[in-house]
Amino acid sequence: MTTESTMGVIPKPSHSASGSRRAILAATLGNTLEWYDFAVYAYLTPVISQLFFPSRDPLTSILSTFAVLAVGFIMRPVGAVFFGWLADRTGRKKALIVSVTVMGVATVLLGLIPTHAQVGMLAAVLLTVARLFQGFSVGGEYGASTSFLVEHAPAGRRGLFGSLAYFSSILGMAIGGSVVLVFSVILSSADMAAWGWRVPFLLSFPLLLVGTYMRLKIDETPEFNNLRDETAIERSPLRTVVRSHGRNMLIVMGIVIAFAISTYTVVSFMLSYLRTVIRIETVPATLSVVVATLFGALLIPVFGWLSDRVGRKPLLIIACVSCIVLPLLGLMIVLTGSMAAVYVGQMVMWIPVAIFCGVTPAAFAELFPTEVRVSGFGIAYAVSTALFSGTAPFVATLLIERTGNTLAPGWYVAAAGAISLLFVLRLRETGREELPANVRTHVS
Repeated sequence: MTTESTMGVIPKPSHSASGSRRAILAATLGNTLEWYDFAVYAYLTPVISQLFFPSRDPLTSILSTFAVLAVGFIMRPVGAVFFGWLADRTGRKKALIVSVTVMGVATVLLGLIPTHAQVGMLAAVLLTVARLFQGFSVGGEYGASTSFLVEHAPAGRRGLFGSLAYFSSILGMAIGGSVVLVFSVILSSADMAAWGWRVPFLLSFPLLLVGTYMRLKIDETPEFNNLRDETAIERSPLRTVVRSHGRNMLIVMGIVIAFAISTYTVVSFMLSYLRTVIRIETVPATLSVVVATLFGALLIPVFGWLSDRVGRKPLLIIACVSCIVLPLLGLMIVLTGSMAAVYVGQMVMWIPVAIFCGVTPAAFAELFPTEVRVSGFGIAYAVSTALFSGTAPFVATLLIERTGNTLAPGWYVAAAGAISLLFVLRLRETGREELPANVRTHVS
């Protein structure tokens, strides 16, 4: 008889350690590429807003750019449905290869799009189309890559392995911000607007080649191989997961409300906030955001590891309570105006985000069996992020404009934290359970 681990999880059959390391590297590198691409757009918002949405009012231009950012999220549920079907029917590997390829191509195209001065309103249309393809790709990447990492994890380490999905994602954001920062320093404002903004997007091409090659070489997860061997693959994962696991999908969607709004407030909104509200120059503002992002990235695997010891639910409760308190506190610190306060305030705001990033990958994956795992939490996550992630910078900016209250974004995050707490309290603790493998015997 197999002895249970200290977490009460039955160890899975062993598989090649070198194969697992290669698989983890390929999955995380792909995540890094995908979110590098996303971050480049977010960090270039001040430039893109003037090139594609020229206006005498800078705020109007920024709101238009954030609106296009939000449009990309509309395609996330579509991508989640497609890639969920692909991953649950044919395997995680194929979904990961297609996802990273679509994202890489869309981002390279972003670097080639003509501006408003060259083709008029067509520029905004082309920008929106490229963002739609990016959203389609990201919609499938999260469920597929997270399931891939969790299914490769040894017993008692699913939290840590799952957290690598977001560690690599946030690292990609920091790299994207760093690249934009470097070009902002070495180029004049005129050169940056003329051609420099294109280069960070075009740098995706070599990363695309590397990411695709590595994912071509990885092995499928043991769980999906077992599923295929047992001929237990679902013909219609979406129909099955909605019918049998609708409650868990709703819980995921509810938890993601605070997760999405807090994340995209610190990731996509803070640079604009520092530039337009605090009036900090582009380079020091961007540097502070990059440093705070790196700080958050380093915390993520710590919370993933901790969730393997104390459980998922307690940490998610802490994350929601932190959302109610820390973003407001962080903004108050930032508003004192000193550069030290700008750094510290952003790091404070990153704490609840890092907890969510570290804990939710394993917590969400553990709610669904192998046959429908990617579809289950991938679609629920994508729907909620479509509603709350892409709109977060837009809503935060609009709240400040309409209320005149520079703390309004913090109150918005606090409200989201209170709502998500209600859903976390309904969450079943899964950290000590065996990863569910069969939908026919594991119905919510």
